[in-house]
Amino acid sequence: MIKTGAKIAITTILIAGVSIVSVYTMPMATSQVKGVLMQMESPAEDMLDAIDHKDMSKLNALYHDLSVSMQQLNNTPAKDNAQDRQVALQNSWFDLISLEMAEMDDFPALANAINQFSGQLIVATDFEHGYQKDIAWMDYLGRELLLLNKFPSASAHHEALIKVRKAELNTTWESIKLLLNSKKGGVELVKKIDPTIQLLLEESDAGKLVSLSNIELDLVDDIESFFHID
Repeated sequence: MIKTGAKIAITTILIAGVSIVSVYTMPMATSQVKGVLMQMESPAEDMLDAIDHKDMSKLNALYHDLSVSMQQLNNTPAKDNAQDRQVALQNSWFDLISLEMAEMDDFPALANAINQFSGQLIVATDFEHGYQKDIAWMDYLGRELLLLNKFPSASAHHEALIKVRKAELNTTWESIKLLLNSKKGGVELVKKIDPTIQLLLEESDAGKLVSLSNIELDLVDDIESFFHID
């Protein structure tokens, strides 16, 4: 059995090696695969809530829903080798979730695996508009920073990964902010969100970063509402 800190370090480093470039540059999924990928977003995120509330019944039901969707994904023919690779990566993260669900002895590692799974969903999904991918990635980064600070690792790479995620958040928010400032009512939303993002980027205390990450996630909900994203 791998200890919690080691598991978190391994999984976060893996997604870090893929996501920073991949989320913007790798070939995206076709519309047939897109529907299957998008239907997994909600149960994956809801699994994190179930872990927080220690609701095992809900957690198992959501895992079952995710399993059915993964089977559908694997039964959907890939367009090309690039899409094959995306599906393989999705399976890798799901396998890690399955392992943690079977052991059921390390909730932090399970939560981390689920978040990396949801991050790969964003990487693989062909969103209609680029800003939708940015907003989804900002949501992922909020959860990532929350987990990294809620369950700190002894790994030497831990602080470096937090720094990388903060840099990604800054870049992603700047892109969204530029768009919001060009929309009616968007300037007011920027004024509401920007102070929290700046505090989060500057903060080093783990406890305060957990609080700020939770606030950031609520603010992402406001952005989604502004753009009428379900």
